Amino acid sequence: MMASSTKPNIDLLQIAGLEDLQSLAIIGLSKNAGKTTCLNHIIAAWQESEQKRPLALTSIGRDGESEDILSGYEKPRIYVSAGTLIASAESALQRSDTLLEILDLSGIRTAFGEVVLCRALSDGYVELAGPSVAEEISVIENLIRLHEPECLFIIDGALSRKSQAGSGMSEAVILCVSAESSTDPATLAELTDFALTLLQTKTLQPEQPANSFMDLISEHPEHRVFMLHGNDNSWRSSSLQTPSLVGHGKEIAELLKPDTYFLFLKGAVTDQIVRELLAEPMFTELTLVVEDGTRFFLSPDCLFKLHDRKVDLAVLNPLDVRLVCLNPTCSNGICLEPDEALDQLRDRLTIPVVDLGPRNM
Repeated sequence: MMASSTKPNIDLLQIAGLEDLQSLAIIGLSKNAGKTTCLNHIIAAWQESEQKRPLALTSIGRDGESEDILSGYEKPRIYVSAGTLIASAESALQRSDTLLEILDLSGIRTAFGEVVLCRALSDGYVELAGPSVAEEISVIENLIRLHEPECLFIIDGALSRKSQAGSGMSEAVILCVSAESSTDPATLAELTDFALTLLQTKTLQPEQPANSFMDLISEHPEHRVFMLHGNDNSWRSSSLQTPSLVGHGKEIAELLKPDTYFLFLKGAVTDQIVRELLAEPMFTELTLVVEDGTRFFLSPDCLFKLHDRKVDLAVLNPLDVRLVCLNPTCSNGICLEPDEALDQLRDRLTIPVVDLGPRNM
């Protein structure tokens, strides 16, 4: 395993199995979790190992700016090598100091302007400001692959109620955690373990209900709630269009039948939504399905109540979490003891855990 140092990063590609991937999302357990630092390590490892395939980068939201727009704290910048593809908004590209060749316009608008596809013609710093929804990320990837079909497409992602780095839009995920979540190593390990439990929620089985939900979502893209009643031989479906999930738990529960076995909710599933559903006695002995594990924002207590009601959790798109990256620092200057934090995380988790150390070229 890697220690807290700036030793050559080539091992990182092997530990996380990145060399054969087509797409990767980097998500953080909290703000300032170390996503950009992790990205910089991957970029450096890719260059040091002389990979033939180019990297292609975008972001859900904004990354690579010199300081946090809200807190004013200094942030690591993103340093790319010539040949890297960048999908970023116009105003963010204007703040980049690498020479860029414009390849395509995406037609996707953000608060920072239209997302533009470029190729770096020189080494330098870039700022990423990409789309905020999964469907637009898919558009960006398809556009990129018209120019570089074999690239490794990396999404500097998010783990928030408004956006996600899942929904089948990346093959694998790296989770970044930091002292921002907790300055106690044992507590941080516990929080990370629970987060991974939700992120790695099992895929919906058998295939027939999953395929039925896929068809329903395609037929009714504006709907947020779908149900399957009956059995494998004769599923009946129902759906509901709501402006959001929050505040509509009672309305959702009223559609439940004694033979409802699967309930799909499109969007972020929070404690508040689950509490609204649990208030209805019909919400029991079924499977609650979401797009992927990044859509669950549940507390351990809420998860226990679901299990007590015999409600299972499942996803349509599984997440392959390859690596946990530890950032032992906090934006207020408080630091974890790195070795103790690594030991606690490795004792609890079954996937590799590394502290890559700082990387801001």
